[in-house]
Amino acid sequence: MNVHGLEFPDSLRYAPEHSLWLREEADGSLTVGLTAYGCALYGQIFAFTPKRVGARIERERSFGVVEFAKAASSARSPVSGELQAVNEALLKRPALINQDCYGEGWMVRLQPENWAAVRDEFPLGETAAAAIAERMRLDNFDPANAHVQALQWK
Repeated sequence: MNVHGLEFPDSLRYAPEHSLWLREEADGSLTVGLTAYGCALYGQIFAFTPKRVGARIERERSFGVVEFAKAASSARSPVSGELQAVNEALLKRPALINQDCYGEGWMVRLQPENWAAVRDEFPLGETAAAAIAERMRLDNFDPANAHVQALQWK
């Protein structure tokens, strides 16, 4: 699906308030990454510093720090759980997030707690598109000046 010129795969779940996507894995874990909207807001990403594998991450708490153009931001987890894996490739090539945010630029894998109870809070498909468009509206998102806006908001 396309929202204001940015792509969002239909098969993923989204946490629009965090600018994150979530992919449900066969083993019950969740792969998490920054959406195209998050990439547009941050601009070029210079570093990603994740928490250690095995760390317990509470919902709304940081699973890592994203550094971009003279600023940094905590990447807040949309769910509670255990950090199972980090994308080691990002430690050397953080630009993978910008280049392939839904593929090789994934950030972490979490084993969520109580996923069945919170799963429906993370929309997919047309419901996700509407939620993302609303988040963009609330942020006064202008795709032409996204990077400038991100610097002003931080």
